[in-house]
Parts: sequence; structure tokens; C-alpha cells
Amino acid sequence: MSSNIRINKICEFCGNEFIAQTIKTRFCSHKCGSKSYKVRKRQVTNDVPEETSEGMRSYDLEVLKKQDFFTIVQCSQIFGISRRTIFRMIARNDLDIVKLGRRTLISKHSISNLFTVQKPEAEGSDNNTIDFDMDDCYTITQAQVAYNISQSGLYFIMKKYDIKKITSGKYTYVQKKDLDVYLKGIDHE
Repeated sequence: MSSNIRINKICEFCGNEFIAQTIKTRFCSHKCGSKSYKVRKRQVTNDVPEETSEGMRSYDLEVLKKQDFFTIVQCSQIFGISRRTIFRMIARNDLDIVKLGRRTLISKHSISNLFTVQKPEAEGSDNNTIDFDMDDCYTITQAQVAYNISQSGLYFIMKKYDIKKITSGKYTYVQKKDLDVYLKGIDHE
């Protein structure tokens, strides 16, 4: 059973005139209804009083200067980052914490250490401090052949024992005496 009611209405979103099938119809199409819904939802989220949102971030600086420890929530609100980010920083040992029961407090000293400026080392500083005599060095390929070891095995040993290397042009050099200490037990021909 269908209705033969034809009502001329004006769309609440676009303002165009249309023929409505029911008395409750407000929009000319599904598209206008969806756009109207999005606008209404946006207004609801933007209607949050500024005092509330501003109050979360405004702390009295004099009170903060007197505190030696901050809670996770205080840190996240002060810096404008999430609590999860604070917990990740704690897991990486970037922040020192104090546990009081279930509460986690962060020291002011550890926060100030985050903002200390570290001077970057000059590039190639490792190369300048090590004096390599190229006659007493192997290239990586020569070391592989001399000690009968794979490239990944050689790099693993170099990393494990902190054996210094130098790159000159397209070759990487390692001192023979450094490799002999760790690889002389390996059978090589």
C-alpha cells in the first residue's frame, strides 16, 4: 500500500525545492542529509567552551617551578603529547621515573635533560682519530679470503668487538692486527 501524498518542501541543507514522499522528510537527497549531519557534528565538537580546553593546558608557571616531580598526565598536558608517548619515552629510558605505589612520577631534572642541546660530532671524526697505514690493512674482500669467512660473519665480528674500519673511495679497510686478534684461531689458507 503506497501513499499518493506529494508535498512540496524546501531542503534544509541546500535550499532547493523538492517533492517529499513523507511528512517527515527534511532533505532533498541522501547526500544533503549526510552533509547536514556532518555540519551538525562539527558544530557540537566546536561548541566546547574555550575555558575548558584552555584550562587543561594552562598551568601556573610559578607552581610548576616549585614542583620537583610531575605526573604522567601533567607532563602530557604541559608538552601537548599523549600519555602513551610519555610511556614510550619511559620505556626507552629517556625519562627517569619514581614509583610511589601505583603512581608514576617524572623528575624535573630528567625532563630538563630532554631539552639539553648536544653538539653533533663532526662527520668523519672517527676517521681522523684513527691513523690507518694502508699497507697494514685488508679490504673487506681481502679479509674474507684471508680468513675464509663470509661477509656477514666478518661484519658481525667487527661489530661485536668494535673493530674500527675506514672507508676510502669505494673500499672499506680494516687493520690486519685488529682482525688477527679475533680471527687467528680460524683456519685459513
